[in-house]
Amino acid sequence: MAKEQINRMSDRWRQVEEIFQLALELEPTARIGYVKQACDDDDELRCDTLSLLSAYEEAGEFIEESAISKHGSALFGDETFDLTAKLVGHYRVLQLISAGGMGRVYLALDERLNRQVALKILPSYYVSDPSRLKRFQQEARAASSLNHPNLLTVLEVGEFEGIHFIATEFIDGQTIRELAANQPIQLERVLDIAVQTATGLAVAHAAGIVHRDIKPENIMRRPDGIVKILDFGIAKLRESSATDQSAEGAAHTEAGVILGTVGYMSPEQARGLLVDDRSDIWSLGCVIYEMVAQTPPFLRPTRIDTLVAVLERDPLPLSQNEGDTRAGIKELDRIVSKTLQKDQTERYQTVTELLSDLKGLQQQLLLRTAQSEMTLVPSGEVAGGGSLVDDLSCILLKESHTKSSRWRTRSRRAYLYAAYLALVLLILTLTGTLLFKRLASSHNSQASNGPVDAHPGTTKLWFDMNGAERTAFIDEQEQHISEMLGDRRVKLNDEALGAIRGHIDRYVARTESTSDEPGKESLNLIYSRAAPFLPEIRRAFAARKVPIIIGIYLPMIESEYKPCFRNIIGATGLFQFMPATAKRYGVAQQDMCDVSQMTPAAAHYIADLMAELGDDSQSMTLVLLGYNRGEEGVRYALRELRDHEHYERNFWALYANREKLDKGFQTENANYVPGFFAAAIIGENPAVFGLEQPALSTLAESDSSFK
Repeated sequence: MAKEQINRMSDRWRQVEEIFQLALELEPTARIGYVKQACDDDDELRCDTLSLLSAYEEAGEFIEESAISKHGSALFGDETFDLTAKLVGHYRVLQLISAGGMGRVYLALDERLNRQVALKILPSYYVSDPSRLKRFQQEARAASSLNHPNLLTVLEVGEFEGIHFIATEFIDGQTIRELAANQPIQLERVLDIAVQTATGLAVAHAAGIVHRDIKPENIMRRPDGIVKILDFGIAKLRESSATDQSAEGAAHTEAGVILGTVGYMSPEQARGLLVDDRSDIWSLGCVIYEMVAQTPPFLRPTRIDTLVAVLERDPLPLSQNEGDTRAGIKELDRIVSKTLQKDQTERYQTVTELLSDLKGLQQQLLLRTAQSEMTLVPSGEVAGGGSLVDDLSCILLKESHTKSSRWRTRSRRAYLYAAYLALVLLILTLTGTLLFKRLASSHNSQASNGPVDAHPGTTKLWFDMNGAERTAFIDEQEQHISEMLGDRRVKLNDEALGAIRGHIDRYVARTESTSDEPGKESLNLIYSRAAPFLPEIRRAFAARKVPIIIGIYLPMIESEYKPCFRNIIGATGLFQFMPATAKRYGVAQQDMCDVSQMTPAAAHYIADLMAELGDDSQSMTLVLLGYNRGEEGVRYALRELRDHEHYERNFWALYANREKLDKGFQTENANYVPGFFAAAIIGENPAVFGLEQPALSTLAESDSSFK
């Protein structure tokens, strides 16, 4: 289309829009007379304005899209033409994907980078107003700054010969609308989609962007399971202060215009009031409800009836809709009900809160499924992805029935031989331990109840320390480990020191174990497993400028240095990545047992956490917490305590105030960092704990020791 034609149509549209907006301010009975008077002898202008006014009034005061965007193209004709096979900048248009009031979307080829993109062409009537175009460009460029696997990546916002366009990544998948068209979506998949969508929204909200049009058509699931939030076309930068909102109409997109989709827009959005993050939370609640119930929560025969339901009615409970007795349905009903509270203050206040509840329910269902399908270990300490090895956060399989059967069919002679060998090893281990204790004690000039020389390298055994000495030792060593992490020294209270001691005691209880069961193996055995991997860890973590001590002791609390350990929820490998996380960092699922691939991926992930947490990474304890809880969970916890009079930006402040945080933090996250420090204190003081190798950090310094 020629640029001159666009300009002529834009000028004409501005006239129509100006008269249309002024007419809306009048009583309905006076509008037609005003339009005729304002248009004077310009019959074409009068007809166009009356057509737009008629379309607006036919739809009612609340409409699914603005009358301007919905009917503008009908008034002015198909001004975009067919761009197939044409060049728009460096994008070669291949085919039309979809068309609507907000423009046309084409599949195009980026000829510079030889990749397929989705090219959205904005209609000229939408961008005819310079102030509106400027505002749209500002919001679109803000959206383009977002970079997250669950958000559609905006590649470029540009203009070519009068054509305004947005180029995004091309997603080959199914929208939630398409996914649910043929059959119900299983509850586990509903939760997976909801969790990924909430995760993407949390990133957008953290950047101050409210989507404002979350609906099944704007959420797409790729064949590999990755969920993407699409179309930030009517997204809005969240007003950040009272000053920004003071101007009349600041809460509105346009005077008299409501953008969004009926049935998914929040009550405040339907009323044309100021919207914030909680509006997206409402819309996501509608989508979750529809995925489970196979019908939108407020659907009625007409738009007006639907909007009345949004404003005044409550949806049926999810379980009542289907007579559903599935595990988890009542808890999901509670979560969705909270998202759909008419009063904003009664909803989840942040999407991070919603995400925490969704993940909690997801984990409950996973564990319940595992319990029903597997033979479970009845007791004992086990490893887990993203949780402490010693805190029973995951449940391991027993030896399979087949293996047990084979064992029972072995000859009696072989059994006796194995038992004899085990007895000999036990005697040797006990003898060696006693001799080591005596030798170590002979070099210690202090009485067992005297003050301990609590510094790195002390040789007084943990077993010979009394309670006060152990506390003093942990206090000194915690600060030593903090220095290795690059943190400033923080004086811990007795409660925090006691938490670390509890984890040390659980590790040390395994010192003389002869069990080969995961979670019960000898302390010497699990620490000796680390040695071959340390040079690789040092190289990978140093390359990312991540403290090497993190790389050394994360595998200790994640997998106990088992390169192919897999827990019941699918986390695999030395650093316990979920398959989706591994893929995001370039490791295929079949390669998750490959330490040479997983170690650089883990270092990359930690480096990203340090960058994502921004100022919070002043405390590496928060980065450690982020590995377990996620960066958004860390930010949320910090925000909860930011007004506390003794607030400090580190994990230990969160631990001291854990009763004010969510249950997920209290039951799992609060134990993660103390567990890390316990593992590191043991590994850096091998003589104190009767280990047979040097401090692990010294082994990591040399590439030549274990080639």
